[in-house]
Amino acid sequence: MRKSMLLMMLVGVLALSTILSACSSSGNGKTNTGSNGSGTKEQTTENGTDKVVKLKIWGGVPEESGPGDVVANWNANNPGIQVEYVRYVNDDSGNTKLDTALISSTDAPDIFISYGETYFNRRMHAGMTASMDELIQKTGFDVEAVIGEDNVIKHDGQIFYLPAMKQIAMVLMNQSALTSAGEELPVDWTWDDYVALAGKLTTGNVFGSFIEAPGEILPKILLTLSQPQDSYYDADGLSSFGSAAVEKGMQLQKQLYDEKSMISWPESISNNLKPYSELFTGQANMILGGTHLMRYVKNTEEFPRDFKVAFAPNPQFEKGGNVNIAGFNDLMSINSKSANKEEAMSFISWYLTEGNTAMIPGGRIPTNKQADMDKLVELFVGEAEDLIDVESLKQVLSIDYVFPKQVKSVAYAELTKILSEESEKYMMNAQPLDKTMERVKARADQAIQAESK
Repeated sequence: MRKSMLLMMLVGVLALSTILSACSSSGNGKTNTGSNGSGTKEQTTENGTDKVVKLKIWGGVPEESGPGDVVANWNANNPGIQVEYVRYVNDDSGNTKLDTALISSTDAPDIFISYGETYFNRRMHAGMTASMDELIQKTGFDVEAVIGEDNVIKHDGQIFYLPAMKQIAMVLMNQSALTSAGEELPVDWTWDDYVALAGKLTTGNVFGSFIEAPGEILPKILLTLSQPQDSYYDADGLSSFGSAAVEKGMQLQKQLYDEKSMISWPESISNNLKPYSELFTGQANMILGGTHLMRYVKNTEEFPRDFKVAFAPNPQFEKGGNVNIAGFNDLMSINSKSANKEEAMSFISWYLTEGNTAMIPGGRIPTNKQADMDKLVELFVGEAEDLIDVESLKQVLSIDYVFPKQVKSVAYAELTKILSEESEKYMMNAQPLDKTMERVKARADQAIQAESK
């Protein structure tokens, strides 16, 4: 029933959208290209007619941040399979645009990348993703050797995506501010330690901390740290929002606000503040971020600065933990309607073993377990050694982390919204903690039960 409802919703979106298609041809006197309607082009040359498979891949990363180089590298060495990259913005409207394209007969991608299990699960349950097991076998791609079987979540025993990026969450700091405060760079620390350090790094008009609200709030983060797999759900299939981790997260985030160690919740949201801009414009001395921010670390044209960035692992719920709140992402799937599934799998296999090296300078770590860490750090840093504490970066990237897994997805988006809404009431002194904990648990349980019917 859920699959049918999702398909009906997506068909509705398509009906409300204007689908434009265009046919074009060009030539230079030697080449004439025309479509045969199946994603394959016939290219006529002086030597005869060769069929060229045209693959379209949709992703959320700007072309100049790596995908352009990836496509150029592939196309230069694979004249029989040519790839076009289409960028979509990874927000609600952008994801709706991708969903609409997936059920289109004129603009559908062969390969598409979902960012996070929530969007992926929606597409898989709607029948948009092809099973990849037979394709993996045909291409000889070794999932265990490259990614690790445990790092791919199967559904009904089948693989419907392969993760292309291993994102590592970490804390980025103004190294000069840390030194001025007489503090050492944290290594094994908790969120209690983070809050204490934020107070010491708060000076004058500069806050000691910035955590983006409502996306990366501490109730959600501490819950993930305490329960890395299916953190939103308890053993009975209801919500885990009544846990001590959620309560602790709320208290710690409110403490940051109350002690003026962080800009207020409403100011952060109304001004749409981002962690990288707060750090690099000198508004905050410490931010919660990740490897995806590396392109901003090196962007001195937009963010000129006179300090190095130092890196610390994300703090833990309890000392001695090694859970990283980020994990595997860039979930690559093949459109179930694609006429070129084998060619699409060939591209994905190449991308996961060597092709996504071009994505590293932009902050995307390959999921390839055989990647050379020294080479990876070298590509990360590039010519920005004067802006980066290289040793601390290497240390954070070298830790053997436990990453979260989201297998269950019942009412997941609604649960995230509920957690944010109830947290906001507490952060803004509109609701006491005990009432907040009572309501967030009750509302989440109701949402799960409603969708489970």
